[in-house]
Amino acid sequence: MSPDPMPRLQEPTPPPRVRAINVPGVVLALIALFALVHWVRTSVLSDVDAGWVLLNFAFIPGCYGGGDEICSLRDAWAGVVSPVSHAFLHGDWTHFGANAIWLLAFGTPVARRLGVLRFLVFSLIGAVAGAGLFYLLNTDLVQPMIGASGVVSALMGAASRFALGSTARPGLRDVAFAPRLSIGRSLTDRTILFFIAIFFATNVALGSGAAFLFGEVGSIAWEAHLGGFLFGFLCFAAFDPRHQHEIGLSGGPTA
Repeated sequence: MSPDPMPRLQEPTPPPRVRAINVPGVVLALIALFALVHWVRTSVLSDVDAGWVLLNFAFIPGCYGGGDEICSLRDAWAGVVSPVSHAFLHGDWTHFGANAIWLLAFGTPVARRLGVLRFLVFSLIGAVAGAGLFYLLNTDLVQPMIGASGVVSALMGAASRFALGSTARPGLRDVAFAPRLSIGRSLTDRTILFFIAIFFATNVALGSGAAFLFGEVGSIAWEAHLGGFLFGFLCFAAFDPRHQHEIGLSGGPTA
């Protein structure tokens, strides 16, 4: 009998493919829409039409109480849509680029966790929350407020409940599905507290007039930042489908 032929070595199983771009499509689509709106407003429309867009789609707090003569030039529906539509307008490409970068960073884990529909609803309410606090602190202001800062700040607040804390360490396969911390536990986590402290300190500095390095104070809607962040941080659990994974002060899951 001839000896058995040498067994063939089994080829190793190839590792699973890793997507080069792991950003959810809804985040990329939102950024693309922001860019398209800004390009059309600044490069396609005439000055008159661009002014009409700004007048009707920007958020103007003073126009909710009668306000200035300029408010009479707005269409009747402007007060209804502008608490959301202001997020789609940006002052320049630098303003857009800054919001796009933060949206990529914080929108990615939140969108992966919430899914498309919940993410869009959450972002929409984040824009309204930012406009709401801006209104409460500037009821007579007729200067237009624009930008997606309220949305981005809401995503920052949401991400701090699960993606920044001590339960989201490097060994976790996907930080988007880290256990959610309760509000109390989040406020005792050093990483989250440091992040919140930096966020609020920066915005307090902007509001107190220490923003001379960044331009005029009035050009930075720090109130919208705070309003969005507070909504995202305090209300994220109502949108999170992973209710069973919240960790309380004791370190164990809460109901």
